Amino acid sequence: MTTSQVNVVIVDDDIISLEVMKAMLAHFPDAKVKTALTGQEAFDLIIEQRPDLVLLDHELPDFNGVELYCKIHDQLGDATPVAAMVSGHKPEQFQAECEAAGINKLLQKPLAPSDLTELMRIAGTGK
Repeated sequence: MTTSQVNVVIVDDDIISLEVMKAMLAHFPDAKVKTALTGQEAFDLIIEQRPDLVLLDHELPDFNGVELYCKIHDQLGDATPVAAMVSGHKPEQFQAECEAAGINKLLQKPLAPSDLTELMRIAGTGK
């Protein structure tokens, strides 16, 4: 685990999924978590806060997680945070789209603690 604070943004329109991910991240004492329920809310938060890690739901009410990631990348370029796409659907259904966009990791709900451990390590070391 890292020794410095890791700023994380969780983007999910499902409150239960969002709260589960928040609870899982509470086990990482260096994680500082913020949340967003829509793509636009997430975009504004990420551009303003510049987190180290973003957990993106694939299906959001205003646009999907890949579109959100692309908007963030267009704005931040090389400063785009580490991102993981999180979905209840099988990752194979959107893997090619995520890889083309540059999304670092695909995770399937429900998440396992080990899924977050590696992401926190990567985000905490600055990629």
